[in-house]
Amino acid sequence: MKRVYPSLLAVCIYMMAIAYPRITQAQCNCAPGVPATAITNPFTLSPTNLPSASLVFPAFDPSIGDLACARFDYDISGITTSGARNYADSTSLLNPANPDYSPTGRLQYIFNLLVAPTITGPGVSVVKTYTRIYGPDSLGAYGDPDDTITYGPENVFDHIVGSTNSSSLGALNGVGNIYFNYTISGGLTTIKGGFNYSQKIRTTYEGQFTLTYYWCPHAILATSIKNLTASQNGDAILLNWLTDNEQNNSNYEIQISQDGKSFHSIGTAERSSTSAGATAEYEYQYHPDKAFTGKLYFRIREVDANGKASYSTIVIVSPGGRGNGPVSYQAFPNPATNSLIFQFGSNQTGRYLLELVNTAGQVVQQKAVTLTGTSQIRLDLNPHPTKGLYYLRTVDQTRNQRYTTKVLIN
Repeated sequence: MKRVYPSLLAVCIYMMAIAYPRITQAQCNCAPGVPATAITNPFTLSPTNLPSASLVFPAFDPSIGDLACARFDYDISGITTSGARNYADSTSLLNPANPDYSPTGRLQYIFNLLVAPTITGPGVSVVKTYTRIYGPDSLGAYGDPDDTITYGPENVFDHIVGSTNSSSLGALNGVGNIYFNYTISGGLTTIKGGFNYSQKIRTTYEGQFTLTYYWCPHAILATSIKNLTASQNGDAILLNWLTDNEQNNSNYEIQISQDGKSFHSIGTAERSSTSAGATAEYEYQYHPDKAFTGKLYFRIREVDANGKASYSTIVIVSPGGRGNGPVSYQAFPNPATNSLIFQFGSNQTGRYLLELVNTAGQVVQQKAVTLTGTSQIRLDLNPHPTKGLYYLRTVDQTRNQRYTTKVLIN
């Protein structure tokens, strides 16, 4: 069951002296000539010889905009040491009936070395193969001092670079981290010498990696929708928001997504009965499927009397309290003049970094704090940023979570 409770606030707002232009959705993708705003996330893999390694990147925060595309770049190197041991004994090698007969009791081997680095992640699959030929080399009979041979260490691949786009943008949206898996496989096979041998291989590999997000502002920023929050209320999720300077015949459509990119409508909220120009408060209750275990993304679509649509910021909820971090937060005042306050829906404890980010993705101001049972972080706007649209981003450094909301600086 879903219910909407619009109510008139007691105070009407004054008309703003300065009009803020809304952001319109232009053509925005990864094609040449129409680049989106880039967020670059580098990762360095130190030399390791483990069978696999994790490459860790921050997820894309869908509250700042729409992810148009994502590119994965790599620069990989690997040094391999391999070896083989002959298990054929001298008795069998001296037997003319043996297809590997050797009148000297020694067996000639030619080996093919295969090394295959593989990198997989959301919508990304990179598979490379590198080969070397060793031999011919004569190995003594099993048990002799010269029944074993070692090759390398050798640079089988040295600064191999490349890039690929992700085909699964939805999996890159969210909070926390995105993990890619880097594995090394391979071994020695014989071109000559039979199959009566053992082999071993060890590759020490490293690399530089970059996951770049290209994003665009949401279609149109609904500057009249303020303080959208989402919180758990029993089995339901409760959405609350304010509207400033509400216009006649405006209506609000509540939209939901499971990946932060593809949204669909779940209900509407009719315009409050308040007169135009007033501040109204809205509440919407949504009951998610109890079997759902992921994160849900909500936003509000506003349609004015002229049929023009605009969108709120996106808020993220983990139904049933699953997941890490708070499910409700807001920034105020919005627009802001001298300071901003980021407020969680409940008291928090941990280390936090508050960042004011411009629409180009540059950090304009930041403040590191430690919370001990409080819910607010204050950021003084000193020096005062240029007027316009910004993103207030809070990074929970203790739990590796991020929360972002749009703000206007007056």
